[in-house]
Amino acid sequence: MKNVMRQNVVNFLLKFHRKNNSLAYKVFSLIAGAVFFLAILPGMFIFPGLFLKEYLPINVGDIIEYTVAVIGIVTGLFYLIWSTLTQWRIGNGTPAPNAPTERLIIVGPYKYCRNPIEFGAMLYYLGVGVLAGGIIVGITCCILGFIVGSAYHKFIEEKELEARFGEEYRKYKQITPFVFPFLKVNNDSPDKL
Repeated sequence: MKNVMRQNVVNFLLKFHRKNNSLAYKVFSLIAGAVFFLAILPGMFIFPGLFLKEYLPINVGDIIEYTVAVIGIVTGLFYLIWSTLTQWRIGNGTPAPNAPTERLIIVGPYKYCRNPIEFGAMLYYLGVGVLAGGIIVGITCCILGFIVGSAYHKFIEEKELEARFGEEYRKYKQITPFVFPFLKVNNDSPDKL
């Protein structure tokens, strides 16, 4: 049952790949995705963090929290913008599943991990969560971002990318870490594909 549901979602997403999306459609998809992933989703993650904070009252000090927040937000936004621009310029698409890239991207941030947008989002959620309620809230937001993002990427997006790019994606997947750029799978480079 799960495999049938997953395949139905993958088939639905593949329909978007076959469409020739206009520039306006891509821009709208990008803006809608940014609002959802930069405002709505982290806002939803803050509530469980605030709940946990009541039971795990950890205080690391304002300076440390502010530093973690700024580094998380700035680094996260850097990865998010770099990844999005790479998809736009090289892949002629967006991170939004309804306006995907036209080719497999293995350069820029995608040279270091397969999901740099998830990596950037996790850092951003950490920073936003720390600003919203402290270190426990930030860590909760980061972990929830990892769980939600990884579940989507592992169970839906990877299947869709394999259907679209076949062996090229499977080779890329074998030599490029899933989310964390510093966890190299092996010494091969995506440039060798």
